[in-house]
Amino acid sequence: MYVTTDRELPDLIQKLENCKILAVDTEFVREKTYFHRLGLIQIGGDGVCGAVDPISVKNLEPLLDLLKRRDKIKVFHAGKQDLEILFRLTGEVVQPVFDTQIAASMVGWGAQISFAKIVKRVTGKKINKSETYTDWCRRPLRQSQIDYALDDVRYLIPVYHKLVKQLEKLNRSGWVEEEHRDLIDPANFELPDPHKQYLKVKNFRTLSSQSLAVLRELAAWREDQAMKRDCLAKSIIRDEPLLEIARSLPDSRKAIAEIRGVNSREVSSNGDEILNLIKKGMSIPEDQYPYIPDSSHYSTGRGVEELLAAFVQIRSEVLKIEPHMLADRKMIHSFVEFHEKKEDLDTHPLFHGWRKELIGSDLHLLLEGERGLCINHDGKVQLIHPPENNKPPKDS
Repeated sequence: MYVTTDRELPDLIQKLENCKILAVDTEFVREKTYFHRLGLIQIGGDGVCGAVDPISVKNLEPLLDLLKRRDKIKVFHAGKQDLEILFRLTGEVVQPVFDTQIAASMVGWGAQISFAKIVKRVTGKKINKSETYTDWCRRPLRQSQIDYALDDVRYLIPVYHKLVKQLEKLNRSGWVEEEHRDLIDPANFELPDPHKQYLKVKNFRTLSSQSLAVLRELAAWREDQAMKRDCLAKSIIRDEPLLEIARSLPDSRKAIAEIRGVNSREVSSNGDEILNLIKKGMSIPEDQYPYIPDSSHYSTGRGVEELLAAFVQIRSEVLKIEPHMLADRKMIHSFVEFHEKKEDLDTHPLFHGWRKELIGSDLHLLLEGERGLCINHDGKVQLIHPPENNKPPKDS
């Protein structure tokens, strides 16, 4: 069902009204815009599938109201961007949700597995993926494009049911619920703070404190402009010339225009505003200079992270789960840093929920020297208790 008018939408909603589980997907374009340019919203349940055209359908409220209902599970595949789009449309987090890509990684089907591969595994059917690079905002859409989009929700429900059974069989339903918390956390969908964007400019640490204050003003202005114009921030002024403006502190439109990489049209339109931002940054008192976070170049002891990573690999093979779902290298690095700096491990992700039970506690014991690794008679690496006389001495 392809819905292109306001009059057709209520009919689709009525057919889905009593569904307890809804399959949801979106098609969008975002190569050159700040926000997603929404091209389609697909929804399905109980054998009904519909693709709603948000360009021609002016009143999406009936659909959005259905998606906001808490008595219906919304199933997505790799749904973070879909949920971000729906958050912008509804003003709230769509929940409860179930992400088939996350669930698939929890039952050992592979990391970042594609929807086509999951469908093939569950149903034996090969779905058409020839429309991957469609411009979903161009009209009219071909029937093949509409069919492609509908397939993304048509098979989501059977995939969901299969994964739920697998999770229950493995007693891992709780794991997935924990991983879904990020998908329903409003903080993950809020717009970035413009006044923190200077921290994302490459080489910002090379600036003096005063120039950094100027960069903060410039980067905040650029982010605001990107939102208002719905364009990429780098299309206004790229990082390199932005950094050079903050470093050289030009005092005229001509001086700004002479900096390589600055668009002359931007100087013509906003040169005076840029000069005012430079003056504003230069007038900031020293006690209000921008915060510079500690450099993340912390180096752990040689071989420590490799040892922990080896154990994560071993444990992942036993559990038949992707290693990065247990603990990726970034998480391992920060865990070792927490331990060596004697920070509160209870605040670390590896000491929360299922991860603490399955991997975090053992990693901590390895770091404490209370566990070791050895190769057993079967040629497999296993966790062991080291001999008492080989334990490292405790700090007095």
